[in-house]
Amino acid sequence: MAVPGIAASLFPVPKARIVPTTPAKPPTPHCLPLHRNHCHSPDILQWGSRSVLRRTALRLALAALAVPALALAACGGDDDGAAGDAAADLVTANVSCKDLNVAAPARIKSAGKFVVASDLSYAPMEFVKPGSNEAIGADIDFARCIAEAWGVTLEVQNTSFDAIIPALTSKKVDVIMSSMSVTDERKQQVDFVEYLVAGSGILVKKGNPKNIKSLADLCGKKVAIQVGTVQIDEAEEQNTRCAQKIQVTTFEQNTDTITAVSSGRADAALMDYPVAAYGARQVKSTEVVGEQYNTGPYGIAIRKDDTEVRTAIQAALAAMKEKGKYEAILKYWGLEAGALK
Repeated sequence: MAVPGIAASLFPVPKARIVPTTPAKPPTPHCLPLHRNHCHSPDILQWGSRSVLRRTALRLALAALAVPALALAACGGDDDGAAGDAAADLVTANVSCKDLNVAAPARIKSAGKFVVASDLSYAPMEFVKPGSNEAIGADIDFARCIAEAWGVTLEVQNTSFDAIIPALTSKKVDVIMSSMSVTDERKQQVDFVEYLVAGSGILVKKGNPKNIKSLADLCGKKVAIQVGTVQIDEAEEQNTRCAQKIQVTTFEQNTDTITAVSSGRADAALMDYPVAAYGARQVKSTEVVGEQYNTGPYGIAIRKDDTEVRTAIQAALAAMKEKGKYEAILKYWGLEAGALK
C-alpha cells in the first residue's frame, strides 16, 4: 500500500527473510485484553528490544502484541472481528531503493546478503507480521533499503535484545538494527551510525489509578521493563533519589511488560515512547502518561573494526535522504517527528 503524497519511487519489495537465533522457551499463557472473552495457550515460539511519534492508523492493529511469537495465546470470542482484518492488512513501506546504486562492502557483496540482527518484538520498529514468518517495521524497511542499494538480499536474524551485541561482536551478523539507543556504555563495545531520534515513555493502567506522571512518581511502585534496555538504567538512576525504591520486574519480551500493566501485576511499564504509544492503542486498558523523556538517537550498531561497513551504511543513508526514501519510510510508519536532520 503506497503512502499518499509519495511519488513514483514506491514499488513492491521482497519480504525480509527471518532466521531465528534465540532458542525457543517454554510456552507462557497470554491473554491480552483486546475485548475478547476466552483464553487458550498453544505453543508460543519465544523469539528472544529498546521514543514524539505518530502512529500509522488502525490497519496496524494487534501487531505490537503479536510480535514475540508467531502465534500468541488465542483469545476466543467473535466480538472483535476487525482484529483479524487489521492484522491481515499489515504491509511494509513499498519503497524501492534499487536505483540508489551504492557500493556495497566487499565482504557483503561477496556473500550476496546483508545479515541484520533484530529483536522482532518491538512494534512499530521491528516485529513479525501476524500469522506469517515475515519481518516488518520501520527498521526492517531501512535495512531492506540498504540491502537493495547495495544490490544484495536482506536476512534478518531474530535475536533477543540482551544477546544482540554478542551476536554482532562474534561476527554472526553484519550489523544490529533494533531500535538501539546510543549510549556511552554501548559505545565501549560497538560503533554506531545514527539514523533516528526517540525517547522513553511511561505506560500505565487506563485512568492512571496510581496518578503516575513522571519517573519521580514511580518511587515505591511496581514497574515492568524489558531486559537489556536503557529503561533499566533509567529506573536504577531514579532509585538513587527514591525514599521508597522502585520495584522493577524484568521481562524477556516488551509485550509482556504491557501485559503486566494491563493485568495489574505492575503499576507501570517503561519503554521507548513510540512503542508505548503504539501498545496503548492496541491494549485499550492502558495509556501513556506524561511526555517522552531522555530523548536521544537510535543507532545502527557496527563492529568497531568494520570501517568499510560503516562507510557504506553512511553512504546508503545519505542516498536515501537525497532521493526522499528515508522520509517515505518514516512517513509510512508515522515516525516523521523522529527524523534525524
